[in-house]
Order: sequence, then C-alpha cells, then structure tokens
Amino acid sequence: MKKNLVTALVLLLTITVTHAQSRRELLKEVEDLETRLRDAENALSEVKRQERINSAKVESYEAQVEELKTTNTSLLQNLNNFTEASTRRSENISSTLNSLRQVEGQLSTIKEALTSRDSINLAVFTLFKQTLGPDPKITMSKGAITVSLDNDFLFGGQSKSTKITPSAETIIGKIGNILKANPTMDIEIVSNSNLVNTDAKKNNNWKISTQQAATVASIFEDDYEVEPKRIRATGKSELGLYSIETATEIIVQPKFYEFYQLVKDTMK
Repeated sequence: MKKNLVTALVLLLTITVTHAQSRRELLKEVEDLETRLRDAENALSEVKRQERINSAKVESYEAQVEELKTTNTSLLQNLNNFTEASTRRSENISSTLNSLRQVEGQLSTIKEALTSRDSINLAVFTLFKQTLGPDPKITMSKGAITVSLDNDFLFGGQSKSTKITPSAETIIGKIGNILKANPTMDIEIVSNSNLVNTDAKKNNNWKISTQQAATVASIFEDDYEVEPKRIRATGKSELGLYSIETATEIIVQPKFYEFYQLVKDTMK
C-alpha cells in the first residue's frame, strides 16, 4: 500500500512537473508569439508608413510630371510663337532687303543717268570753249550751258534787223555743228531786241526779239539739220536778260523731260 502511494506521489509529482514545464513552454511560446505579433505589427506599421511615403512621392512625382507637361507645352508653344515671329521677321527683313535693293537699283540708274548727263554737259561745254574761242561768253550753271552773243554782233547796228551778219555766220555755224553732233541736248534761244524808240516801242521790241530768236532757230534747223522739236525760240522785248544790253542767249541742256520720265519709270 505504501509502495503504491509512493508511486502515485511520484507520478503526481512527475505530472505536476511536466505540467509546469509545459505551462512555461506554452507561456514562452505565447510570449514569443506576442513578440512576433508586435514585430509583425511594427513591420506592418512601417510598411504602411512607407506606403504613405511612397504614395506621397508618387503624387508628388505625378504633380511634377503634370507640371513638366504644362511647362513643356508652354515651351513648345513659345517655341512655335518664336519660330513664327522669327519667320515673319525674316520675311520682313527679306522684303526690306529686296525693297532696299530695288531702291538701290533705282538710285543707281538715276545716278548713272545724272553722271551721263553731267559728262555730256562737260564735254559739250569744253567743245564750245575750244571751238568758239574767247569772244562769246560761255557759262555753265545748274546743268545748262549758255552761249551769250551781243545783238550788235549778230544782227548789226540796225535796231529792227533780223538778218545774221556775215561776221556772225561763222560762230552760228560752229554752234550749229556742235548742236547737230549732240542730239540728246535741248536748245532754247532767248533774245531781247535792240531798243526801238517809237510810240509802240514795247510791242515792236517783243516782235523784234521774238523774230531775232526765230531767225537763229531757223538757221540751226535749215542749215545744220538740228531737229526743230529740240528748239524753243523766245523773245524778251527790251527788258533784257540780265541788263539793259541787248543780247541773244543760246541755252543748251539735257532733255529734262526725258530724264524726268526716266526717273518716273524707274521709281514705279
């Protein structure tokens, strides 16, 4: 009986010890599980935190991408506007350059025409000087050459004479030859008459001065084949040209109507 009791006690002790050991092991496992759970929760919290951070980053990146898209669109639009403006400026510059070239060409044409006329004027002036000698008064001013001849020399001492004197025929002939050789020049013959002392003095002087100018014009046309459309004959009565002295001026100058037409046509 005692033996059985001891055995029972040993068995009970063993069971108790075993139970206690199991309980500790269970408690240990529970504690481990709780630790693992806390770690898992902490890890989950960290993952959620990282997820929030990543979501914020993604939103930030998306916002940046949208901003970059907007900026890129604006830059492209600005670039297109700049390109269009640059193209327009280039077109305007090209148009301006073409206009300048056209104006330069027009001015060059006019300048060449002026240079040509000046050269012809100088050549004719020099020819008059060399051919007529020192007696006639020869001047050049404002593109016109003027040969001034005293009416007493041209028509003699008779106040109403319209006949060229023999001594003047040589000079008139030399002038006629020069005018014929230079068909691009227009000719104006301006005469003022010798003073006529009559009651109708003024009317007589207008008539005489006009007839005297016409006489010289007729000689150029008939004897030296100068085209009549190049000649204009004008009388000045007794009023004179620049003084009371009577004289006849032969004014030679380029055809300014043709030059004007050239300028007009060039500037179109």
